[in-house]
Amino acid sequence: MAMEWARLQMEIDRQLAWMLFWSLIATLISAWVAYELLKAAIKNGINASNLGDRRRSMQAAQPPVAPAGYRWVLVKDDKPGADMRPER
Repeated sequence: MAMEWARLQMEIDRQLAWMLFWSLIATLISAWVAYELLKAAIKNGINASNLGDRRRSMQAAQPPVAPAGYRWVLVKDDKPGADMRPER
């Protein structure tokens, strides 16, 4: 009877080792698949939000052109901050 228990314990240990091995393999595969899906989702999200390829291919913003007969100038605002209140 002692030999039966020892053989049973060895069989249980062997099955446990296989279960741990396959669980580790499944965990690694699941983590890799999750990583690839998340990477693709982020890439698609960036491209869909126009922050991806379109942004890189856009030309630099050109300064606005003044209408014919006018030119853009900077004008100093002489009003003090207290006089900037809205009219009542």
